[in-house]
Amino acid sequence: MKKIKLLSNTEKDAKNLVQIYLETGSPKKPFDKDSKFLPKEDGYTIFVDPSDFKWYQKTARTIASLKVFSLNLQGSVALTKEQFYWFLIALYDGQHELKVASVFDKETCKKLENTVNTVNQFRAIADSDSKESTPSKLVEKLFSLIKDACDTTGDHAKLNLIKRGDEKFKKFTGLNAVGFASFQDPCMGIIDVVPKALSKDAPIDMALVGKGITFDTGGYSLKPDKYMETMRTDKTAVVYLAGAVTLAILQGLKKRVRLYLCCSENMVSGQGMLPGDVLTYPNGVTVEINNTDAEGRLVLADGLLQACKDKPKFILDMATLTGAAKIAVGRDMFSVIAQNQEHSKALCEAFDANDEMYWQLPLCAFHKRFLSSRRADMTNSGHGDGAPGASVAASFLSSFVEKDIPWVHIDLSSAYLPDGSPFLAAGPTGSTILGLSYYLTK
Repeated sequence: MKKIKLLSNTEKDAKNLVQIYLETGSPKKPFDKDSKFLPKEDGYTIFVDPSDFKWYQKTARTIASLKVFSLNLQGSVALTKEQFYWFLIALYDGQHELKVASVFDKETCKKLENTVNTVNQFRAIADSDSKESTPSKLVEKLFSLIKDACDTTGDHAKLNLIKRGDEKFKKFTGLNAVGFASFQDPCMGIIDVVPKALSKDAPIDMALVGKGITFDTGGYSLKPDKYMETMRTDKTAVVYLAGAVTLAILQGLKKRVRLYLCCSENMVSGQGMLPGDVLTYPNGVTVEINNTDAEGRLVLADGLLQACKDKPKFILDMATLTGAAKIAVGRDMFSVIAQNQEHSKALCEAFDANDEMYWQLPLCAFHKRFLSSRRADMTNSGHGDGAPGASVAASFLSSFVEKDIPWVHIDLSSAYLPDGSPFLAAGPTGSTILGLSYYLTK
């Protein structure tokens, strides 16, 4: 993993970096007035408009386009600490070591450096090769990082890894079906995190359920080449949830949290899941498979059922679940979906406080009509004219959540940028990690 080193610009080394001056206005003739930068003897002047949306991230991408990765940030326009965090997230591309000096003092720089490098570590895992991040290896890697954080703070972490061949794995209907075609054992990784101030039998405050498909071919509903080539990132939700918990631990986690990492490959073989198969879950709900590429909700159902059995105060599930969410809100933001808007209020406030980009989509009782089946209680994928895919997928998941437990679903359409954007480099974004960690600590 490539790291970021932060310095105060009062330190001696700052003078040896490329000097970047942030200024308002525009270049004078003979330069074009729309030029974003001008060369200087010791670096560049970057012209910014602080009224522009996420100008600080756009500025970082301009600097990256100049191939400047060691810089001293100064000038008449100052960034807040929050803006500086997102500036650094935008500057990071996973390929270059970064050294950045700024006006912040050494203590602030150290805290920001730790935060950004923690987030970027999980961005790198989200981008890891599927042969490296098999279901079991991924869970063990994420647990090791959570455990390391707990060892630093004195908190307690425990892993219960349940995989194919274990007696307890038989109850996970979705994981058994989705993972049946793979040589790699599907698994449920249950990670319990208890802050040192709480007893180990304290009630579970937060259940975090994540989709971790380490590679998704689509199964017999095979994806076209261009949609399959990035499917190593279909595990991103479990990675970002673990990242949020790790960051929250390091920043002072106060709540007992339990993660349910639903991990599998979705492959093709002679014994794989087929369209027309009917699955029966432990709560009695039957599901007819009409699309083997709608596998994420099948494994999330296992995690939600297990979470409900453990009686948490709140359940949040997150997944790179639907292409429909990307169409609805794009890749720059994620979707928040809840049956009761009061359940999502505090979560959205945490996202707002940390400049996370999201949009709320509806979840209504009538969305279930798009899942009708002649042979089972419902299909696993929506059908019918005008089916709102993201809401219909959430409607499917609602069948596996007990009505008296507050529940919110995140469709992580912002997980990954194949081509980058004006705000971020190409690759995993780290979206939700900062906001969720804030929610867990506040």
